[in-house]
Amino acid sequence: MRLLHTESLELREFHGIAIPPYAALSHTWVEGEEISFHDFAELSPSTTTKSGFRKIQGACRIARLDGIDWIWIDTNCIDKASSAELTEAINSMFNWYRASKICYAYLADVPGRPFRRSKWFRRGWTLQELIAPRRLVFYSDAWVKIGDRSELAGDISAITGIEAPLLQGRADLHTVSIAKKMSWAARRETTRVEDIAYCLLGLFDVNMPLLYGEGSKAFVRLQEEIIKTSNDHTIFCWSRNASVPVEWTSMLAPSPAAFLNAGDYVPIDAWDNPMPYSLTNLGLSIYLPVVYTLTQLFVVLDAGLIGGRPDMRACIAMQRTNQRRSGSNILDRSRFLQSPTMLSKQATDTRERLNLFIRSRHLPQIGSPYKLYGPPIFKHGVLLFVDPTAKRLLSTGKRGAPLGAVGYHIETHPDGIFDETTALLRLPAFDGGSSFLTSGLLRICFKSPQETDFYLFFAVISTLGGKEVWHCSVYSAEDFRFIKLVIQEFVDEGGTPVDEEELIHNYLRKEVWENRRKQLTAHTSDESLFVSIGGTMTLTPGSDVRAAMLSGKCESPYSVPVSATDISGVVEETDDDEYVDESDTEGLEDWGSSNEDDVGSSGVLGEESKGMRRWDTHSSAENSQALSCTS
Repeated sequence: MRLLHTESLELREFHGIAIPPYAALSHTWVEGEEISFHDFAELSPSTTTKSGFRKIQGACRIARLDGIDWIWIDTNCIDKASSAELTEAINSMFNWYRASKICYAYLADVPGRPFRRSKWFRRGWTLQELIAPRRLVFYSDAWVKIGDRSELAGDISAITGIEAPLLQGRADLHTVSIAKKMSWAARRETTRVEDIAYCLLGLFDVNMPLLYGEGSKAFVRLQEEIIKTSNDHTIFCWSRNASVPVEWTSMLAPSPAAFLNAGDYVPIDAWDNPMPYSLTNLGLSIYLPVVYTLTQLFVVLDAGLIGGRPDMRACIAMQRTNQRRSGSNILDRSRFLQSPTMLSKQATDTRERLNLFIRSRHLPQIGSPYKLYGPPIFKHGVLLFVDPTAKRLLSTGKRGAPLGAVGYHIETHPDGIFDETTALLRLPAFDGGSSFLTSGLLRICFKSPQETDFYLFFAVISTLGGKEVWHCSVYSAEDFRFIKLVIQEFVDEGGTPVDEEELIHNYLRKEVWENRRKQLTAHTSDESLFVSIGGTMTLTPGSDVRAAMLSGKCESPYSVPVSATDISGVVEETDDDEYVDESDTEGLEDWGSSNEDDVGSSGVLGEESKGMRRWDTHSSAENSQALSCTS
């Protein structure tokens, strides 16, 4: 390395054990004012009058006062005209700062602005200069001492998100997760696009050649180097924000900005022995457990949240590359769910790891289901997971590949509320006279005539007291055979055909109103399919999205436990607390009667506006006597 003598301003090269004790300077560059290696070799009046030269003089003066004869300054101690020397310097820079006896952080814009607002805290290169030195002292623009890093640790931590113990030398950098380190750089900027990757080499203890001109590929290359020596899955725990291109489907992030909210993710032990992973020409090759949804799937990472529950795992939504949803081990990272999803141990401990290939880049094809739009605004939703025991919904794929989700299509009422790209059922907003109930009906329509279709019904009731309670139920299509008969009878009598799904939906809505009870688990009459509603998922700000699990067994696991204290897995069907307490009863009675009228006015459950007679829900549901006339 090349050092500057603090008295004579002589530049000299040193190597290995011959390197003397030295100080280092950390600073932000000013365009047109910095003194380069070649400028310093041939000083002239035009260079000695620049602010960069006065900065060098000030740093040398402080070093002499500290009894240090040599100093390293990045502007004039590196010959940037030599690509080999520049590459060596950038790959060694973190260690050079670490080996310095003391580092001076010169804040050229303080006291012109408050310490915490100095641009020094927003530059990419100064991140390693903040962390690496054994001792760091801050100085103002007039070289007045502000304080050292340990004394200012609280303020610096608030500015940067770096924990005070690390700033004070009481914590080991190597114990910090990859996601946390990336989050420190999320708001920082560099003049050259490539430098946002190069300035992080020392922070992750990796080396790689510099390729100026590669642009944002440099950051992808940095992550590829990191995973060669680390099995920390938090490198995959970034989120989609404005910095991520819409078409980005790689497991690796396009920039540190994607890790802005990833600082709380930490690596945790794998359910089984950890498996190696690597980059291939197909993308990321990795062994991971899989959690299925009705149309897509999640992969389970060996990562959780710091201070979070140990039974919850970070999972990443995947998109099947095969439009037919058949089993394939080639996947894309979903572009529709923005952040990692925390799922329960019961749902993720499948003991089934699959060799997956997650593509590095997505190439849209003709007829591709990918659409460039954001999710519509909604308040309530259900993300539908499928346990492998629900064999009617998951078909066997190729050996060693995820199960497929073929053999059926999905219809809903109201139309268009189910998103196949996310397996998310978006319940319509509360509206009109039925403002206290929102619900959605989903029908699984099997292609095979040997399979019987079934219905899933989800509803949320909002009481006058402001409480919201959930209801779910599942039925075989045979359970509503009587409705088909009634519709046919009505048409035969000259009536206008009525949509079957609409009629079933309104019939179930009326039942929910009359029962006034929550229901978090349900099953078909033959107990071939079970459904359970779990806890809230943090998918969309301001929305209440619940995880629901479809299973072929009674002990249906929750993808997300119902509450922080209930992780047992099953809510008994007898656990039917009333929607409202006694204080809300009077209000509910008024609400119930007004909404019953509203349901009738829909033209489906009654009233003569469409010629249909009102349902008598107390009559037999197996014959046409289920209709009774009302005057």
